[in-house]
Amino acid sequence: MLTVDTNVLVYSFDDREAGRQAAAREIIRALRDRNAPIGLQVIGESYRVLTGKLRLPRPDVAAALGGLARTWPVFASDVATTCRALAEVAAGHLSFWDASLVAAAEAAGCTHIFSEDMGDGFRLGRLEVVHPFSGEGLSPRARALLDL
Repeated sequence: MLTVDTNVLVYSFDDREAGRQAAAREIIRALRDRNAPIGLQVIGESYRVLTGKLRLPRPDVAAALGGLARTWPVFASDVATTCRALAEVAAGHLSFWDASLVAAAEAAGCTHIFSEDMGDGFRLGRLEVVHPFSGEGLSPRARALLDL
């Protein structure tokens, strides 16, 4: 089971980098077709980046991300995943928010998360981080996982 980090969802909205936007949209389409889950944390972080850094209109972003939250399976952190995230942070492996996301994704049954912010190949339990981009397109590993 696959999921994405915030950066992939943000790239799908960001037309400043057309190649990455196209690749991110390809990932999102493939995940939607697979009924893959998305983290509620990813939706919240995406709203912050899209309306803050990219200055997209708040009502438009809220509508798009709200639609995603209502129509896709979602997962979220709980006490157990938060404690696991804190242990990863204490060990120096990840930032708290990255650790929180990967712990929640792994607990939800995800085996891979597409992210350019965490180390490619990093593992937490059965979850592996996969860098989704190569140049302006999809990485070979992302293509293979998505059967593209």
